[in-house]
Amino acid sequence: MIKTEKLSGFLEEEKNSSSEGENEESFEDGDICEDYELDKIFPFKYKLAQEYAVSLQKEYILSLCSDSTFTKAAAGISNGTIQLFDVVAERGLSALRSDFTQTPGSGSTVCGLRFLDETSNCLLVGTTNGYVRLFDLRAQREQALFDTTSESSTSKTITSFDCNANSRILCAGKEKYQDNVFLLFFDIRERRKLGGYFESHTDDITSIRFHERDPDLLCSGSTDGYINVYNIKEETEEDALLTTINTESSVDRLNWHKNVYEQDIISCITHTDFMLYKCEDGDEISKFERPVISTAIKRTNPANCNIINVHNMVDNDMFLLVGTNLRKGEVLRSLHVFNKTLVPLSNFEGNKQIVRESVYDMKTKCLLTAGETGIVSLWTPITNEDSDCTASKLKAVKKYKTKKIKPY
Repeated sequence: MIKTEKLSGFLEEEKNSSSEGENEESFEDGDICEDYELDKIFPFKYKLAQEYAVSLQKEYILSLCSDSTFTKAAAGISNGTIQLFDVVAERGLSALRSDFTQTPGSGSTVCGLRFLDETSNCLLVGTTNGYVRLFDLRAQREQALFDTTSESSTSKTITSFDCNANSRILCAGKEKYQDNVFLLFFDIRERRKLGGYFESHTDDITSIRFHERDPDLLCSGSTDGYINVYNIKEETEEDALLTTINTESSVDRLNWHKNVYEQDIISCITHTDFMLYKCEDGDEISKFERPVISTAIKRTNPANCNIINVHNMVDNDMFLLVGTNLRKGEVLRSLHVFNKTLVPLSNFEGNKQIVRESVYDMKTKCLLTAGETGIVSLWTPITNEDSDCTASKLKAVKKYKTKKIKPY
């Protein structure tokens, strides 16, 4: 495992190679204000507490998850391996030994990770060749295998999966195959297939999310542009389908939220926009197109805007995490989603990669990010103690400089 101090040479090599073959137009970007203005505009301050490079072979991190207590995390790497971490806000990340490789067969990669329950002892790992594996992290061995490849009419490729709130049901979404698109369900405890939904989508499934508290509520998104909401207690797919939402775009990522009235809200990140919908009737609450988001993070070129994820905060608030695709994606900022507007929240200075995955803990306000350079970064909020320490150092430097004797 390579710690922060050993990253510099690797990152410099990445930086030099990244400029080759780039479209010159994409480099026409920058902040719309000065650095000192950014410091005032983004009021909630973070520091880069620690970072780990999971590989020196230019591997991507494709998946990232944490347990419910934010004490363990797992990163799925493009070479098919999993890296486990202990997470302690005060001490940073501690890499754990993981002696299992999740990719049986060539050309298969990790397509998702989920901790099964609050004990953090069991991890679900989805691979693109059609399997979801359940691992016991204490014994470092496989406990169960859920096979989605048994039906000849379905694709061999899993694109997304999730488990429900009581850790009983697993749902896996499939790639389109011969005009068929499947959502397949498994009973995790009994290790058996329950059935599937076959008519709700017409293209690749891109996102599956169970409700965080209601084990029977599920939403799915697809490149066909539709978001479907289901009550999986119902016996048939037709009865289970509660709401269909047409985003008129290609769905990339879905998440569940609550509004001030404790009503369920679904957020949707497409490949161009960010939207919020009411779960009950599918009505659109707000829509933010990429130029609006780019302006909100104080950047000039919407073409470089990278909409990463949306996370829940305390009191049913939420924030949108946004970066850039410029060079190595050094710009990483967050926006508070407030009253149908986007308000600058945090500027994560020191980011070294295009971020693709993130996990947030509302209790500690810590953020984990990972992406295309294979780095897992832990961001922690700057406390008053940190600020006082920094101020003391600045005063000491200033005082030292005033006593310096000139050589002439």
